[in-house]
Amino acid sequence: MELMGRYPDNFFDLAIVDPEYGIGEDGKKNHSRSKIAKAKQYAPKKWDQKPSETKYFIELKRVSKNQIIWGANHFTQYLPSSMGWIFWDKGQDLSMSDGELAFTSFKTNASDSC
Repeated sequence: MELMGRYPDNFFDLAIVDPEYGIGEDGKKNHSRSKIAKAKQYAPKKWDQKPSETKYFIELKRVSKNQIIWGANHFTQYLPSSMGWIFWDKGQDLSMSDGELAFTSFKTNASDSC
């Protein structure tokens, strides 16, 4: 928030972000969720204790002309409707989700952009 406050309106053409979801994936417990991560040790962090709030999304829209927001399914109450959602199929055998959703501010669907 502090960093975005330093920039004028529409300073960035595109902001690609992955804000805090507030689900506690802070390195303390996520190391037990996948086969790959089990081999690693993570030091607990405090960055994902609570979700991003309305003011974050207002400021993000202010400083950027367009946005791609990963994990936006956690924040639909703060975002306008969009045709341009992106789905990332992780294509892996994971114990967590098979994919992730990203909101985009683009006024087109993905097939129109290809």
